[in-house]
Amino acid sequence: MRVLSWSLVALSLGSASSAVVAEAGDASPKRLGDVVVVDQHDAQAERRTAAVQKIVISETEVERYGDATVGDVLRRLPGMSFTGPAGVTKDIRIRGLDKGYTQFLINGEPVPAAKKERQIQVDRLPADMIERIEIIRSPGALYDAGGIGGTVNIVLKSRADGLTRLRAAAGRNGDLDVGDVVAQWSRRLGNLDILLAASHTVGAEDIEEDKRSFGADGALKSAESKARPVKKDETLLAPRLVWHLGEDKLTLEPFASNGSERKDEPTTSFGANGAVSKRTQKDEDKSDDVHRLAGRYDGRAAWGEWFVKAGRQQAREQKDAETREFDAAGALKKTILEDEELRERGVYAGAGLSFAASAAHRVSAGIEWRDGDYRNRKAKTENGADKSEAKDRFDIDEQRQIAYLQDEWQLAAAHGLTAGVRVERIERDAAGAEGFARASDFVGTMPSLHYRWALRDDLNLRASVAKTVKLPKFDELNPFLKLDKGVLKGGNPELDPEQALGYELGLERFFAAGRGVVGLNFYLREVDDFIQKETRLEGAALVERPFNVGEARFWGAELDWRVPLLRRGAHELSLSGNHTEMRGEVRIDGVAGRSEVKDMPPRMTNLGLDWLHRPSRWSAGFSVNYQPRFTSDGVNSDGVREVKRREAATLLDLYVGKVISPLAELRLIAKNVLAIDKEERTLKYNAGGAFSGDEWKRERSAPMVMVTLESRF
Repeated sequence: MRVLSWSLVALSLGSASSAVVAEAGDASPKRLGDVVVVDQHDAQAERRTAAVQKIVISETEVERYGDATVGDVLRRLPGMSFTGPAGVTKDIRIRGLDKGYTQFLINGEPVPAAKKERQIQVDRLPADMIERIEIIRSPGALYDAGGIGGTVNIVLKSRADGLTRLRAAAGRNGDLDVGDVVAQWSRRLGNLDILLAASHTVGAEDIEEDKRSFGADGALKSAESKARPVKKDETLLAPRLVWHLGEDKLTLEPFASNGSERKDEPTTSFGANGAVSKRTQKDEDKSDDVHRLAGRYDGRAAWGEWFVKAGRQQAREQKDAETREFDAAGALKKTILEDEELRERGVYAGAGLSFAASAAHRVSAGIEWRDGDYRNRKAKTENGADKSEAKDRFDIDEQRQIAYLQDEWQLAAAHGLTAGVRVERIERDAAGAEGFARASDFVGTMPSLHYRWALRDDLNLRASVAKTVKLPKFDELNPFLKLDKGVLKGGNPELDPEQALGYELGLERFFAAGRGVVGLNFYLREVDDFIQKETRLEGAALVERPFNVGEARFWGAELDWRVPLLRRGAHELSLSGNHTEMRGEVRIDGVAGRSEVKDMPPRMTNLGLDWLHRPSRWSAGFSVNYQPRFTSDGVNSDGVREVKRREAATLLDLYVGKVISPLAELRLIAKNVLAIDKEERTLKYNAGGAFSGDEWKRERSAPMVMVTLESRF
């Protein structure tokens, strides 16, 4: 791996591409604002000519099923699995990898999440504000290298097309209300493009959970029944202003979102004899907000193009919870109050240029500076006594300096090679409670090489190799150590990022005048410096904390298709879908054998059918997401083996639409029609290999039905 990495660096040092977010495969570079993707014809054209392999989801596709959140859209895409309550897409996992291995960008820029895993929750971003979604399987040098699994670039609506869009939706998720209101207004006033966009979304989760624990002898030890209704809302403002100054342009993109979430969780616990042992009532209020102001100036000169950019952003999450515990007779025994605040802030600035070095080469280069911090504060009381823990108070400050160089080399009429290198330096200061503090420094070189062979105008062969990284979770960097049963336990501020060399090999066939595509892709990720907890002797003390000691391999195949079955006469019929095979293994230093990747399903399948009757403008369709029953077998850092079996799950979504006037469309949408259950069983074995017990858990969900009315004028 090391020899190949440095070979790529050598290849990259004469190269570059367009200094933009959207990388293109033609001779002239495309800036983000230059790429317009409205329907699937535009999406397939962008996918076919892109310098790097990616899947593009158009605005039309995003709106087809009336999805309320980005998560609902993403779960139908190739290679996507997800975690969260039954029927809810909360955290996306590209290729079955854990949170943090998927990189999310908004308009091409990383965004703060105020999450320890550094990954935004996709159930909080409204789908109505999206112009397109790009799934970048392997990044070029122009993208942040933080996506070992892949990168999701969410492009917000940006076109000044002179239209006003209004949408209102109302419905029910089980016994809870859901809906949204969306307004967008865009105009060109002289040399100024204005887009004003706002939305308010009301969401809900109507979940019930049952849990049972069994001993090594198979006898029931305890049981638990819990209702988990969640009410949430999100308000988002995303205006965009673009001044056209001759061939130059200045873009300002303010962004603000504010959300709240209310949980009301009554729990009844039972003993082995089936009698009630206690009751618990937990009430939790959570608020989150993201504020961002980004600016960019794009200029053109006789020699090529250049840009400068800067931005400031912040995310905050505030959580207040009260838990009251009652005994079997109903007497209050314990009251726990928790107050937690997570905050992440950042500023960035950068500049770049792009020019044609020759008829066959387009070179780009750029530099970036990013400064950010993360703050974690949590307080806890139990029956009035302070039970706060020092490990829940820590600060992480990171500064990153980035330089990149890339070249799009047109080897021949049908052959394109995009080589690049990205160099990043990360300076970090970690401060924990009680004076624990540590500084660290990391320098990484991330080369990339992407090849596209247009076998025909409608057939691409693609291959790529790229180095990517995954930064440690924030809490893994906490320097505080707590003595627990003779062992100091905590984080490790000297952790390096996990580093992966990724390989892709794919074939894309386009047809039906650019409205259809079939793609097949194989991938492999070889990860070094994999982070795992380990107990070591440091001086005279035993210390348990995460170290860069493991290795991992992830591999699989992805098949996606969109096939127009009928496009003649009064009817249109299209079949879409994808199938992904996923495999992975982890080797933990000092533990015999290899472990499977936790919660990685072996395969995921999506199938959709869409129908349109042109004369009457009626439309209808369905989408099915299927995850088979699977078992994962892994060994924890303490040597405890866990065998988890998750039952099969099928998500079914339906829609029916009618254009009722030239200006308005009415839709009926049903999601999670089958009201799926999420059922799993975990068997546990101690370090000696003896069976120690198991746990069974099932979550029950409710379907969601909603009516939407949308107007454009």
